[in-house]
Parts: sequence; structure tokens; C-alpha cells
Amino acid sequence: MSTGGGSENINSFARSYTFSWPIFSQIGSKNISMNKKFISIIWWYHAQILSFDAKQNYHMLPLEVMKEEGYECEIFAIDARVRIEDDPNLVSWVRIIYYTNFLNYLFYLWKNRKALIYSNSLTIKTLLVGIIGKYSVFMPHDQALPLESKKLKRIVTLFFYKFFSSIRVVNAWEQSLLHSWSIKSEILPISISEQFYKKNETPRDGLVFVGNLYYDKNPEFLIETMKILEKKWDKNILHIYGEDRYNKNSKNFSDLVKEAWLESKIQIHGFVPHNELAGELAKRKIYINTSLSEGQCLTAYEAAYAGCALCLQNILAFPSVFHENAHYHETPLDLAQNILRILEDPIREEKSILQNQAMIRDEYNYTFLKKKMRSYFLSLCPKK
Repeated sequence: MSTGGGSENINSFARSYTFSWPIFSQIGSKNISMNKKFISIIWWYHAQILSFDAKQNYHMLPLEVMKEEGYECEIFAIDARVRIEDDPNLVSWVRIIYYTNFLNYLFYLWKNRKALIYSNSLTIKTLLVGIIGKYSVFMPHDQALPLESKKLKRIVTLFFYKFFSSIRVVNAWEQSLLHSWSIKSEILPISISEQFYKKNETPRDGLVFVGNLYYDKNPEFLIETMKILEKKWDKNILHIYGEDRYNKNSKNFSDLVKEAWLESKIQIHGFVPHNELAGELAKRKIYINTSLSEGQCLTAYEAAYAGCALCLQNILAFPSVFHENAHYHETPLDLAQNILRILEDPIREEKSILQNQAMIRDEYNYTFLKKKMRSYFLSLCPKK
């Protein structure tokens, strides 16, 4: 999918963008109190979001909720990769401001410090919101805290978190972790679009991994697993939907696949738009995750809703959600053995798949989460 001309064009657009929007200035100024303002600070708005279903566009839902409550809404975009105006799910009459420089950003935050500010993604720029804003919510869009091995980053994150009114988390493990540091949080997952729901009515085959390939996704784990499976299951093929961003010793992931003689077993399809991903997941039997750092992991829920059996890295974000209805691994051998267990006991697996689908339908439901989000944000809003 096109990125709308790339970062160079976006930066050029940002430099020419003014802080006024004639259309916006013509509407609602008499009906919207200036102290009813909601701002979403978004880092790295990227092309993949443009293919999201409206009910799964996690950037637009908070804006939609607050717009319905009569709030003046703005997006402040930091390092955007695309024109947000090109998002087909853009909420009407939301003002968009693009980051130009750090001083302007600080001035913007200070000027709007009494607004309700929702800050996304773990960067110093987005974390500054908690210090400057009086009413602020943070959503890390990954694991709530950096890994313990990244001690400095973890200390810095915890320092900034204490200034926020609340941290939005997506599972009970994250909430418990932040509670141990006396940090207020709310469990509010991301809704999963109904388009991902699929019944197991047609034969499925192969394994599927969804995500861009880079270090934190632990892709070398996949190669070691496929080496083991090659000797035990000759029909195994791993389908990867994501970009090859791996770079180690001047080699990308495709190079590692060739060196391991696994080109017939590992197929890298590249980025697949969201509206096509549901159909691809429905063709596959087993979903694999090997990441060492996950909180949200949208694709695990999408794959579960699409009817895939789950093989997930044994990190707390997953067991706290899927419990016994997924298989967990810590080594490539664990993963290979779990895959073989699934193939050997399809009846047990079908029961787990149906229970996962029911859980997602109830707890990751757009209507339910929209209502919960409205209550959450309004409880933090400035009182008159």
C-alpha cells in the first residue's frame, strides 16, 4: 500500500500546514465550550492504519467517542508517515496538526494543558504530556513497561507514568504490574472487527505469523522451529504477513531463510492490508507469536477470532488473556512440540478455538468497548 508519498512528502506538508482550519472554524464554535477539548497525541501514524476497518481503528474510536460528547477534538501527529486526512475512517470535523519542531510542540501542550489529552506510544515526546497536561491518559501501544533487561528505559517510563491521570492497559497482567508501582490504570482493550470472525467450515493448512520482522519480534526463533518441524512434519509451511525489516550483520530475514535452506517452508508475503488479512488468517490452522515484548498484540486476537489455534510466547500478556486456550513456548523446541500436539488432538483444539472466539466477541466488542471508553474518559475530564 502506498504511504502517501513517504516521510519526505509528509514533512513538507507539515512545514506548510497552518494551525487553523477554515472549515473547522465555521462549525460548532457556539455549541462547544472551549474547556471541552479532547486531544489525541499520536506518534508514527503509518500506512497500515489506512486499511483498518472502522470498528478497529484504534486511533479514531477515542475521537469518535469524545466528539459525540460535544468535545472539540484535535489530533497532534508526531512523525506521521502518511497524511491522516487520507484515512477513510477519519472522524468528521477533527482538526489535524502536524509536528514541526519541539518548541512549537511544547507551546502547544502548554496552551492546551487543561484539555483532556490522550497520548499514544512510548517516546519521550509523548510521555511529556503527563508532566504538562492536567488531565492526561497514556496508551503505550506495546508492553506497558519496557523489559526488565532495558533498565534505564524502564526507570524513565515509570518516572513519567506517575504524572498521568491514568494509564490505559489491555490486560489484567499489565494492570497488576502497574499497581505494584502505585500507578493508576484502566483495562480497556482494542476492539476486534467482526470481519475477522470465521467459522472452521473449510480445510485449513499451514502456520501463520503476522507482523513486521525486526529484532523485538524474535524472528530467528521461527527459523529454528522450522528446522525442527522439517524432520517431523513434512507438510508444514509458515506464511509470514509483514515487511522484512530485519537487519543483523548486513542480512535481512530472507537471507537467513536461504542460508537455512528453508525457502520452500517459509513464505514471506509482505504487508497485507487489514481488509485482506482476515481472509488470509482463515486459511491457516495455527497462529504463531515469538515476540519477547507484547502487551496489545492485536494480531493474536485477530487470529483467534479468525479460528486459528494459538501458539504464543510465554510472556504474561498472553496467559492473562487466553489462559488454557492457547499453547505457550519459551524455546523453538517447545513451539515445535506444541504445533505437533495441536495436529494430534484437533477435537480439543476446536473447543479452545470456540472459547477464544466467544471471549473476543464479548470482551473485545466494539459497542461494549465504546461504552466503556466513554465512561472512562468522562470520569477523567475536567469538571466545571
